[in-house]
Amino acid sequence: MSRKVIGFVLGLGLIASLGLGFVISDALRTDGGNKQQKPAIQVKSAELRLDAETPIVLEKEYLRSHKILISDFEYKQDIIGSTLDEIRAKYTESNGFVVTFKDSSLIIHQTIDDWSPEDKAKYRLKEFRGMVAIYIGPNSENDSLQRVTAIRFSTLPLDIREAIGQGKYEFNNEEAINDALENLDEYF
Repeated sequence: MSRKVIGFVLGLGLIASLGLGFVISDALRTDGGNKQQKPAIQVKSAELRLDAETPIVLEKEYLRSHKILISDFEYKQDIIGSTLDEIRAKYTESNGFVVTFKDSSLIIHQTIDDWSPEDKAKYRLKEFRGMVAIYIGPNSENDSLQRVTAIRFSTLPLDIREAIGQGKYEFNNEEAINDALENLDEYF
């Protein structure tokens, strides 16, 4: 026989013996057809416990305002030393909380079906029974009358009356609305 044929037969025999060895090895490793390997020692992973150094972030999502306000969690002392499961039991999804641990930080996300405090504190001028009035609330449909001024709406120039009617006299705080009222005092 030639050297090529002998080399081919030996190579084929080597490949066949490796394949047979793999099949036998796999058959010996199985236990009743279950090919999943069991660990030799049962190891329970250590539960994460919060310590004083763990950053805790509170995310408050105000659904009506479509805003998320991020701040430090003010009740940190109440949950230090707790596990993630213990914190989740305290701040449940049924109460609007989702608790996650990400990038070495605990994140407590709270969903609130309301306006943000910033939106609740918006002021605007509107007409009320022929007078200029101050309303407070998130928007012109969801505000409440705070007080009525002594300025008659009809004494204001047309452009100011139209701007008030269109909701353009809206302010972020009481100081700003008082400044605007001082400018309108000349029409008193």
